[in-house]
Amino acid sequence: MEPFEKDELSDRELNNLLPQWKAPDAPARLRGAVFPESRRPWWRRLWTASIRVPLPVACALLALLAFALGRLSRTPPPPRVVVKTERVEVPVVQERIVTRTVYRAPDAVAWRPVRELQPRILRRTQ
Repeated sequence: MEPFEKDELSDRELNNLLPQWKAPDAPARLRGAVFPESRRPWWRRLWTASIRVPLPVACALLALLAFALGRLSRTPPPPRVVVKTERVEVPVVQERIVTRTVYRAPDAVAWRPVRELQPRILRRTQ
């Protein structure tokens, strides 16, 4: 049986015992489990570090970043072009009239193969 199992101590007696009580030391393996010593260089630990961010905050930050990049990448509007129109008279030396003869092929129905070929030789007269 424990020495104080049946006896109850008053608050005054417990307050007097409290300064005498010493907490047991933590086991040596506990410090290594809580604070593992890393053998990696500090710069590699910096690149592999992580920060936990709640999903709504991360989405808001991404939306803000996309909006900022959209505003920065927007090209400035093109310069305003003012067109000034002036009427200029140009003298015409001589008008040329061009006439062309255009030959049209008859309808496809009129094209039939000939029954007998009768070539004619035409001589050019100069």
